Amino acid sequence: MSSLWQPNGARPAFNSQTRGAGELPRRGTVPYTERIAARVWERPLERRLITILAADLVGYSRLMAADEEGTIARLRTVRAEVVDPAIAAAEGRVVKTMGDGLLVAFGSPVAAVRMALAVQEAMVVRETGPEAERLRFRVGIHLGDVVIDGDDILGDGVNVAARLETLAPAGGICVSRGVQEQMRGKVAALVTALGPQPVKNLPQPVETWRIEVAGVTATPALAANARPAIAVLPFQNLSREPDQDFLADGIVEDVVTELGRFRDFTVIARNSTARVKDDAGDVREIAGMLGARYVVKGSVRRAGERLRLSAQLIDAADGTQVWAERWDRTMADLFDLQDELTAAIVGAVAPEISSHEQRLARRKPTESLTAWELAQRAHAEYQRYTPASIETAKGLAARAIEVDPGIVLAHSLLARAYGAEVMGGRAADREEGLRLAMRAAQRAIASDSRNDAGHAALGYALSIAGRFDEAIEALERACALNPNNATSFYLLSARRLDHPTKRDPERTLADIRTALRLSPNDPFVWVFHCVVGLASLQLGDHETALEACDTARKYRSGNWKPSVSAAVAAIAAWDTERARAMVAEALELEPGLTLDLVRSGIPALANPPLAEVIDQLPELGLPARAT
Repeated sequence: MSSLWQPNGARPAFNSQTRGAGELPRRGTVPYTERIAARVWERPLERRLITILAADLVGYSRLMAADEEGTIARLRTVRAEVVDPAIAAAEGRVVKTMGDGLLVAFGSPVAAVRMALAVQEAMVVRETGPEAERLRFRVGIHLGDVVIDGDDILGDGVNVAARLETLAPAGGICVSRGVQEQMRGKVAALVTALGPQPVKNLPQPVETWRIEVAGVTATPALAANARPAIAVLPFQNLSREPDQDFLADGIVEDVVTELGRFRDFTVIARNSTARVKDDAGDVREIAGMLGARYVVKGSVRRAGERLRLSAQLIDAADGTQVWAERWDRTMADLFDLQDELTAAIVGAVAPEISSHEQRLARRKPTESLTAWELAQRAHAEYQRYTPASIETAKGLAARAIEVDPGIVLAHSLLARAYGAEVMGGRAADREEGLRLAMRAAQRAIASDSRNDAGHAALGYALSIAGRFDEAIEALERACALNPNNATSFYLLSARRLDHPTKRDPERTLADIRTALRLSPNDPFVWVFHCVVGLASLQLGDHETALEACDTARKYRSGNWKPSVSAAVAAIAAWDTERARAMVAEALELEPGLTLDLVRSGIPALANPPLAEVIDQLPELGLPARAT
């Protein structure tokens, strides 16, 4: 079966006089079985250090489905007019063709890079038609040790080159450390470090660099410790009126802007995604072309004054749908409506990505996790919020920092984990625990001062240290940096509640309701409802307080705080029997619970007017202090 890469299906001819130092011996005329026997029994396998180039046609399946014969003809022409001359000039040898792929051996890394650049730059000039119809290649280049098998080459060196090719953007080139070191100062091209990349079937990541090609949009491949990228594709206008495109475009533009506030993943620029507006191809191919891990797509349909918006979040690795939602609204106020729908999409997409990344990280062996995946698993453990899971989260976050010292998510999570231990009375040394929490938060901010997670973690640590004014200032900064992150609003609301002299239950309720709107299914939603209950108690609204605390009890994951909050609300409502039952429930969940631990674990209860209420808890069965 002939390959698309072979002109007229024939094996390309090569001039033996142009072979370089990396050329491999050719097969002779001895029968194949005799050659194998001779190779196995008469001499050991031959190994050689060579440069391997792996190339692949982007969107091969889509192009073939659209125009099979035309694609074959165009590729053969490109091979004859661009690729083969460049290979010959660089003294390379085609080892094999594999459908839409090509493997070439070179004696020199510099020659391989120059050949790849020449081809990719020529293709930019040559392919100027519609984006979906262009022929574009991905190229990976590696300098490695291989096993010679006649005309073929085998081994990990070939695998690395093939994996580097998958990391390159469409029309781009990725190289390993050995190639990058050899080409330094010899090839006039900008090179971008992508960091260690995991390579299938190899125990260690491969240090990777991307060679920037003029005219190619360099959407970076994900490094082992990098944030996942998300592309918001242009929404379809399903209305009868074509002039309604502005509404769909406006929502997408706002979603891209607001998602960009989440610094733990990368949002592909709007001008890049706009180029695929009319591309109806496989979302996985579109995501690959854009360098995205996740894709948001949707549609807008208007009928009179009624509007329906649908959106989906798709995992581009396998095309599975992670999340989907639909909203029906009226066109009462267009701009308010656009803001509402934007907030709804952003508020759903960001937590879903985090949750999905955590599920993916849990499926992998811990020893093979990248820094990003370690941080995600640490986050999942922290959300369980048990003493054992928080300890596990600390260990995973510390490992993530060892891999990538600048990973904000791990530093900020470590700060919250140390803080939670101090608040829960489990820190062996309270002052040391506070110091570690503060240091981790400060390192998060030093790594990226625009990331709201670091400021939120600092606010949490400051509040535990009793520095409430500074804590609220840090948390307000976090909310300003990202008004779409429910965690920052929850932490801010709780700190307003805990402030010993400047309590503001009304602002507390406003902030926590924002958090509930942004993330109604948050893993810590039980804490959100506890805050509603305690703020309502400060306002004297016992009915709302009891309802909120009971809701928190339904959502909690074995934590005693909703039961104690419900007990306090019942005491305030003069329901002693209910309060006694809630105290018993809390002690069942936490046998070592004491009044002292309640005061440190829920600081709002230590302040008037609730301080007088919790003093009645020992009468209902709660020990005042550990014995």
